[in-house]
Amino acid sequence: MGVVPTVTGSWTQKLTVNQVTSGDNQDNTLSLFWRRASSEPGSYTVTPDGTYGNYAAASLIRYTGVISSGDPFRTSATGTGGATLGTPRTSATLSGVQASDLALHCAGAVKATWNTNTFDPAGPGGSWVERGEIRMTSASTGMPAILYLEQSGTGTAPSFSATGTASANLAWCFCAGALMEEPAPAGPGDRIFSTAVCRASAW
Repeated sequence: MGVVPTVTGSWTQKLTVNQVTSGDNQDNTLSLFWRRASSEPGSYTVTPDGTYGNYAAASLIRYTGVISSGDPFRTSATGTGGATLGTPRTSATLSGVQASDLALHCAGAVKATWNTNTFDPAGPGGSWVERGEIRMTSASTGMPAILYLEQSGTGTAPSFSATGTASANLAWCFCAGALMEEPAPAGPGDRIFSTAVCRASAW
C-alpha cells in the first residue's frame, strides 16, 4: 500500500485513498490535491512515494468561478471498488451539495495482476461530463488510468466502468468533492447573475 506522493509548488492534499486487491498483487493509491492558480510554472513534478515504485499517472484540471478564499470544497469523500475485482464501480456519495456547487469525481484504476491487457475507463454518460482522462492505451503491464466526472448540484455518486480485455481485472479508487462557487458581488441597484463554477481549461 502506497502513501501520499509529493508535488512541487503550493499544493494542499485534500484526499488520499488506498485499495488493496483481494488475492492479487496490485495495490492502488489515489490522491487529490488543490491550489489557487496564480503565477503558474510550465510544469509540476509529482513524485510517487517509492514503496513499490511501479507506475504512476497525474492529471491537472483548472476551474474558474470557484470561491476565492478558504477550502474550495464544501464536502468531500473517498471510496474503493470493494474487495473483489471487476466493473462497473460506484464512486463516493457526497452529502450537503448545493445547487450551485460543482460535483467532481476522480477515479483511478489499475490492473490487479501483471499482464499485457489494456482497458479504457468510462463514465455513465448522460449529465456526467468526462474530464482529464488518462487512458490505458498501451499494453504496459501496470500503467494506471485516471478519469474525472463532473456535474452541477448533485451528491449522487456516478458509476464508472471500463472496456477492454482487462476491464474485469481492475482495482478502483475514488476521490470526490463539491467545489463552491464564488458569490457574485452585491450592492445597491446591482443585478446578481450566477457565477457558476466552470472548467476553464485542462492541462
